[in-house]
Amino acid sequence: MPALALHAAVASRIADQLRHRALDVDAGSLYLGATAPDIHILMGWERERTHFFDLREFGEQSAVAAMFKAHPALARPAELSPSTVAFVCGYISHLVMDEIWINDVYRPFFSRSSPMAGDNRANIMDRAVQYDLDRQARADRQAMSNIVKEIARPVQDLEVDFIDEGALGRWRELMVESLNHSPDWERFRYFGGRALKGLGVDTPAAIAEFVKTLPDLVAEATDYLSRERLDAFLERSLNEGREAIKEYLD
Repeated sequence: MPALALHAAVASRIADQLRHRALDVDAGSLYLGATAPDIHILMGWERERTHFFDLREFGEQSAVAAMFKAHPALARPAELSPSTVAFVCGYISHLVMDEIWINDVYRPFFSRSSPMAGDNRANIMDRAVQYDLDRQARADRQAMSNIVKEIARPVQDLEVDFIDEGALGRWRELMVESLNHSPDWERFRYFGGRALKGLGVDTPAAIAEFVKTLPDLVAEATDYLSRERLDAFLERSLNEGREAIKEYLD
């Protein structure tokens, strides 16, 4: 699914468009929420626990609706602290974007039911395109610096019942470090994970050689998907994330 810098960047764009006080009062909690569903990696949890989306289910799903069903207190922003409201808004943007990627990109073009049949090459191409989109978001160093600055601010009244305060504190520290990384190709060795191992790329030397091929692989995957489809994904993520947050705040 889309990576951390892209999630934070889209949340920032949504906030710029909505100009809602709830998003401006604690931008750090907004950005923290926009990355927090991926805390399952840090905690060793199942993805569904924080994404509220079952990847084994191919019927219609709404991750946002599932989150509020599981945690109804979060669905009532008037009863929450300002920081918690901002966090939930960021969280919504993440869930919406991941859902769009799954339904519009991964399943039709890279999954087992796609023309590529979900093989190892399909999985690495999927990850490479996600990484490149994230790399493009990181290229705006001023925007990333502002996001990191906001995330680094301490928050006292953030209450999310399914993620404890200690875990969120560790995640905040990790995000300050992660979002500061430059937009290079080298860190794909961490992002590629199982997809690299599936290709048999599992030694430092093999990974270093593979990284050299990433620009060409991204170009191939982009041609396969089309630039227009990727732009449509980004636009839909922005628009539907904005509307979901607006509905939540209204």
